[in-house]
Amino acid sequence: MVDDTRSTNSVAIEYTAHAINHREGGTVVLLGSLGTTQDMWEPQVAALGEKYQVITPDTRGHGDSPIPEGEWTMSDLAADVIAVLDEEGVGTAHFVGLSLGGAIAQTIALEYPGRVASLTLSSTAPKFGTPGAWKDKAELVGREGTQALADGVVHNWFTDGCFETNPDLPARFTQMVIDCPDAGYAGCCGALAAFDSRERLAEITAPTLVIAGKQDTSTPLDVVTSLHDGIPGSSMVVVSPAKHLLSAETPGYYTAALLTHIDAVEATAG
Repeated sequence: MVDDTRSTNSVAIEYTAHAINHREGGTVVLLGSLGTTQDMWEPQVAALGEKYQVITPDTRGHGDSPIPEGEWTMSDLAADVIAVLDEEGVGTAHFVGLSLGGAIAQTIALEYPGRVASLTLSSTAPKFGTPGAWKDKAELVGREGTQALADGVVHNWFTDGCFETNPDLPARFTQMVIDCPDAGYAGCCGALAAFDSRERLAEITAPTLVIAGKQDTSTPLDVVTSLHDGIPGSSMVVVSPAKHLLSAETPGYYTAALLTHIDAVEATAG
């Protein structure tokens, strides 16, 4: 049975559905990091799209999505994604979340368990730092814009080796953060400040894969590992060398891990 529980604060958000023979292989939803757009998933879309429908929503306040007034919660961001699935006529999906997207994916698994075929949690956490730190970050963005923190954020996303051998990649993401609407970035900081799933991880019943970058300084390995420890039956992959945005820095390995996990769940369901 599909769980139709929904926040009343959901909004229409922008997304793209990529599909090749997608009805035969189900749907994968890719949920991205704070400050990014759906373009961050470009390496994964082509490979996944050969077998699955792939939906890549822009989080509220990001990309071309609207920026609702007031404070936002992670439940609001989760409800936005469920609204997208409803619009597409999708009942259940495989949810892949990185960083902020991983928090949204956890919330969907807890609040809409009937909609989740599988879960992949990448470079994410059951709790992100302290509320005060997120408040400070939101206030900085409010005063000076996302440009004030873009370089520092992206430095924590990619390894030094990536900056040396493929500098265009982190440069592209630095511009993506700069282009993120200030109010959208700050609003999601507020949602992250209040997010804490630590006491509820054991309630997640979907087949779950946890992926971590060994050198990640944004969500350190021990923090990501706590998700694996807390979610019954989950599996975990550690990628090295890789930091936070391993989907972009190590796309081949990351996509292969996704496909192995999702294909196995589909095979069992079939």
